[in-house]
Amino acid sequence: MKTVNSNFNFQSLLEESVRIHGHLCPGQVLGVRMSILGLTKVNILEPKGKDRKSLIVYVEIDRCATDAIQSVTGCSLGHRTMKFFDYGKMAATFLNIKENKAVRILAKEDARQKAKDYFPDIEDKYKAQLEAYKIMPESELFEIMDVKVEIRHEDLPGRPISHVKCDLCGEFVQDLREIKCTDKTLCKHCAEGGYYTLQSEQKVFFEPVAMQISHNDLEIRSKLWIEKENEPIFGRGRKFLLQAIDKYGSINQAAKEINISYRKAWSYINSMEQRLGIKLVERQTGGKSGGGAILTNEGRYFLEKYEKLEDGVNELIDKKFKWIFR
Repeated sequence: MKTVNSNFNFQSLLEESVRIHGHLCPGQVLGVRMSILGLTKVNILEPKGKDRKSLIVYVEIDRCATDAIQSVTGCSLGHRTMKFFDYGKMAATFLNIKENKAVRILAKEDARQKAKDYFPDIEDKYKAQLEAYKIMPESELFEIMDVKVEIRHEDLPGRPISHVKCDLCGEFVQDLREIKCTDKTLCKHCAEGGYYTLQSEQKVFFEPVAMQISHNDLEIRSKLWIEKENEPIFGRGRKFLLQAIDKYGSINQAAKEINISYRKAWSYINSMEQRLGIKLVERQTGGKSGGGAILTNEGRYFLEKYEKLEDGVNELIDKKFKWIFR
């Protein structure tokens, strides 16, 4: 097969890609040809040589073709020269940052069916695609789009330009990926939720419980609680209980304040202390009145942490709500 540019040898690039990826497949062929075409269109002739600092590639799918693109271009997430956007599309954009020239290459869906016409004797459709993709004209394989890509300073290769601490989880965030929420700085996981939860630790849940509409105004209502092993540990009601104990110095009075029985208040406290593994309330027996009670230092510290979490979530939700329903 003739390549579009003599700088690129299709067969050798495909062999190297297969060696790295581990097997030969239609996606490897598409990825190699897509890369050759994209690099040529943006005037990158030596992507692993003199042009390596000029190229950034944006990939839109986590499939075999992406490994081929990385193999041909030398771009990678670790070098910050490959950017991944999980669009689920067999497409990639090649950007020459020195010339500010970019092209997006999209694999055509109907190429799958056309591949069969090239090798009708091959019964296995994937084998037919593999062989056909090697020889099909670019016009039948790809849609080519000249595009404009505005790359932010914080997305460029090089040393990190920032290093800040999340006010909620305490983990550090690089390259301006943090989210500002009024007076707080949060990582994306704390601000928006993430892909993991810690099985061995408490889980924090946020649940919108009602949205009320009054004339032209919208209000958002929310609820926040903490669980461990799928059992609730702490939430708004138990927060009120601890606050009332701190205010009145009495479990009995605190129970009356939040309209629960003295016995139920005791049950809540014992359950929280057992599951959290800390002592929340220091109490003195005193007959029917329930005696005096104060929050321990650990109890007060935990309550303050929860209140900060609640404030941060409410601020974030309010900000998001106003933006969405503006």
